Amino acid sequence: MRLSLFDDVADGHHTAYLNGIVSAALDHGDYVVAASPEPIPGLDGKRGRWIRVPETRHRQVITGRRVLNRVIRLCASEQIDLFANLYLDKTIWTWPRNGARIARTIHVLHHAHHYLDDRRGLARLRTLSARKRLLSWVERGERVVVHTVRAYEILAEFLPKEMIVRIGYPVEAGSSTERHPHADGTSRSRQLLFVGQARVEKGAGVLLEALRCLPDDVEVTFIGPQNPSRRAELESRGGASRITWIDRYVSDAELAHSIDSAALVVLPYLDSFGRHGGASGALLDTLARGRPLVTTSVLAPQLPSDYEGAVVVEPDDARSLADGIMSGLSHLTELSRGAENQGPAFIRDQHSFEGYVRALLASDDS
Repeated sequence: MRLSLFDDVADGHHTAYLNGIVSAALDHGDYVVAASPEPIPGLDGKRGRWIRVPETRHRQVITGRRVLNRVIRLCASEQIDLFANLYLDKTIWTWPRNGARIARTIHVLHHAHHYLDDRRGLARLRTLSARKRLLSWVERGERVVVHTVRAYEILAEFLPKEMIVRIGYPVEAGSSTERHPHADGTSRSRQLLFVGQARVEKGAGVLLEALRCLPDDVEVTFIGPQNPSRRAELESRGGASRITWIDRYVSDAELAHSIDSAALVVLPYLDSFGRHGGASGALLDTLARGRPLVTTSVLAPQLPSDYEGAVVVEPDDARSLADGIMSGLSHLTELSRGAENQGPAFIRDQHSFEGYVRALLASDDS
């Protein structure tokens, strides 16, 4: 198989996502052409090729379209069998309306809320336009890949269901034999960890409200780059002595260490996040490391069935969240055991890069 991968975004999860797919495709024996802003390891000329493209913003439609046109022409000259557009969220607007297309093309959508039918005003006009455009591609035989049940449900309102493919978002699984500092329940640490931007829909404000209901020795670390105004707003709520900010991008190794070192990962996401239909990378990373967590019913559908490594509470309820955290801390040994036994195994089975590549290739089988 001669496979082309396109993703012209370099921040957030994009680099690790693309690198993991390329590595798995090479292991699968495929020839890979990858177009991205950052170099891709492993593409040595014999097994593949890297095409440098500029990173474009959502509003740079003309520039983005020119970039895609150039990449598609290059891929046509490489006799590519399958073109995987890995960020439909943006390329829905920049995809060339006319000109060359690879005969077999699939599109990966990460967040589906822009396709909801209940938007108003200009947002509704954009939704109608995006729906019409995507439907025309699907009618040409181009399938759409999503990562969650919610995203599938949103697209199924206007696309043929057989043209929508749900595949678990891929992450690297940790080793089930690793020793975690709190796994035996003897540590007195009561450190909580919140992973990612402290956006409203992720429930960061609810977590700080819950913190006021918890004993003074319970502290929380926020890891990941933050919006300055949002951080200032959260800091104005008080409790600064119990809050640590690691306000920057961190390496995969540092993130793994932070997850392993926390007593509990807390992901108090709100209903507004569930509306997006996106996978939670923070949740999947926690499962991959085999660590216990407290989350809300919003993310419960993304947990393994009968999962014993999490406490699930109702969203947007500080008292319920505080009770859930105390329950998690009180039953840390049992939660840790359940997380170690089920989390990494679930990731290897449902969210591996190898499985993701196999599913991508199979999704376009005629």
